[in-house]
Amino acid sequence: MNFGKIHLLKINFEIPLSPQISIPRFVNMFVIEGNKLYLIDAGVKAAFDIIKSFTAEIGHDFSAVQSVFLTHSHPDHIGAAKHIRNATNCTFYAPQAESNWVEDIEEQFRNRPVPGFHQLVAGSVKVNRKITAFQEIELEKGLTLKAIPTPGHSVGSTSYYLKEQNVLFCGDAILLPGEIPVFEDVKAYLNTLETISKLKVSTLYSAWDKPRETNEIPDILQKSKDYILNIQKVAKNKAKEFKNPATMEFCQAVLEELGQNKALANPLLLKSCLACLIV
Repeated sequence: MNFGKIHLLKINFEIPLSPQISIPRFVNMFVIEGNKLYLIDAGVKAAFDIIKSFTAEIGHDFSAVQSVFLTHSHPDHIGAAKHIRNATNCTFYAPQAESNWVEDIEEQFRNRPVPGFHQLVAGSVKVNRKITAFQEIELEKGLTLKAIPTPGHSVGSTSYYLKEQNVLFCGDAILLPGEIPVFEDVKAYLNTLETISKLKVSTLYSAWDKPRETNEIPDILQKSKDYILNIQKVAKNKAKEFKNPATMEFCQAVLEELGQNKALANPLLLKSCLACLIV
């Protein structure tokens, strides 16, 4: 066996904006293969069958899945969690600050009404272990994950550093240029990019990008920083045109200026735009 082998599963899905309009999206999740299997994130609800088929392809019964490490609580990262738990009774780890949204998806939906939420998430799941900053978890001999706080995209966003291989699973901690701007805290996001830049990382595994090797990482981080700062600049300039920027029209104006489809405007993206106005 190639001990500690990392497998990337690209999960395609759609976000329905209306009965007529859907946005094609994808999310990467990862399988760490040792003697047993360990998942980084759980994809959307439809990912369950993909994960189960893949474990069989690499010669494991699905019961080999020992634990799932959630980078954060958003639908495309927790969607299949309930199905995985029912099929394996594995251990779920999640950031302490977001565990409530994993254990009560209706609370999450009330506070963060993502379009198509219930099509993406199978249900609530109990978090067995609430991750704290810089906590280390030995999966098995020779496989140790360290939790690195990387907030900004969400309040509790956490990356997982596989110490023996110097690789980082960063979830949505890096916003790529051109991507839909989803974040809660600009300052925290920029600090997260700085945090990642200081880690010794041989390979960066993101939910939104292909794997990046050491020499590519500084450029990706700089492009992400420039993009976030540009979003902030656009939002601040557009806000001057509105007496009250807390409107969907303000969100549409920002998206349009960024070259995004203004039909994407929703309360979630409005929250991102308004976050840019906080000094």
